[in-house]
Amino acid sequence: MHFNTLYIIMAETAPNKKHPFLQRKFLMGVTWLEVILYSLIFVCQGLILVFSAGIGKKLPAAWYWTVAVDSTNMALACLPGWWLVFRKYKSLPLRQRFLLHLYGAPLFMVIWFVLMNTYHYLMGNPLFTGKDILHTFLPTLTFYVQVFSILHIYHFYREREAQLKKEKELAALAFNSEINALKAQIQPHFLFNTLNSISASVPPELEPTRELIARLADTFRYSLYCTEHEWVPLHEEIRFIRTMLEVEHSRFKERLEFDISPLNGAGNTLVPSMLLQPLVENAIRHGIGPSINGGRISIEVGEKPGKLEIRISDTGVGYPGDLENLQASTGVGLKNTRQRLELLFSETIHITRNEPSGLTFTFYIHTNAHATKNSIDH
Repeated sequence: MHFNTLYIIMAETAPNKKHPFLQRKFLMGVTWLEVILYSLIFVCQGLILVFSAGIGKKLPAAWYWTVAVDSTNMALACLPGWWLVFRKYKSLPLRQRFLLHLYGAPLFMVIWFVLMNTYHYLMGNPLFTGKDILHTFLPTLTFYVQVFSILHIYHFYREREAQLKKEKELAALAFNSEINALKAQIQPHFLFNTLNSISASVPPELEPTRELIARLADTFRYSLYCTEHEWVPLHEEIRFIRTMLEVEHSRFKERLEFDISPLNGAGNTLVPSMLLQPLVENAIRHGIGPSINGGRISIEVGEKPGKLEIRISDTGVGYPGDLENLQASTGVGLKNTRQRLELLFSETIHITRNEPSGLTFTFYIHTNAHATKNSIDH
């Protein structure tokens, strides 16, 4: 019988956009659907009592009235337990919510006995005696367990449906993200293939232009490579930075000079891909760009015990404010580089003033891995 009730609840609570009234709030966030289904449990219980007791008998009308009042009182007595378990503490783990019934069950028994004695008093019937309480204790507690078993199954069903819906939405989001990632890979491919085609069509007398286009294509190719590789050998990162600086030199001409120290034995050390690029770009944009005379960008790599020291300096306009404010900058390039260093190596960026002008950015990379195969054939 209770399984039939549970079946009705499950069927009625399936998503149904045809009955918006059922989803309207009744009180304290409770929908009309929940009110109807909660009441349905006790109506079914009353019908079960009537059916089981009335087989082959003719019962007086007062008995039916007593059953209706009893079911109503039980519904009222269950409300505090329902509020504790499924409203106030609904975010608790299921095991802890089960423990709440240690409070809910005794509260249910007390409220039910008070309501039933009140009813009998008003009707002029004998009140419950201690013997009556002991006689009805176990059936009443069993009813409490049955009701809340149905309610727990119902809420588990609803939570499961919500979880499945969320998983479907996340799966759709992941699918769209994968499609976007594939698009992001296709677009650079298309771009540097187009640049290579343009480079091939440039006449021989414009060889510097051909070389510039080829370098630009290489930067796009490396950017695409980095979307698939989180770590790259330092010599590949430096080769990309050199290409990037050569492209910028074509724009700034004599206003931009650069030098990169020899890597010696550090070239195969694995470093996070595109780690240097934001700092070099900042040096060009905020240091060299605003300077009338331009300046020089220097990249130095030194070996320390268990670490590599990387120093990026420029002789541009520098920063007139407090360097601590710059250290806490929310600019995308500096912020992202700082976060990556903190997450990967528990290191940070040290910013100092350069001589005669400009800034120096220094950070450390732990040398706990070396590249042997992960390389690019440019």
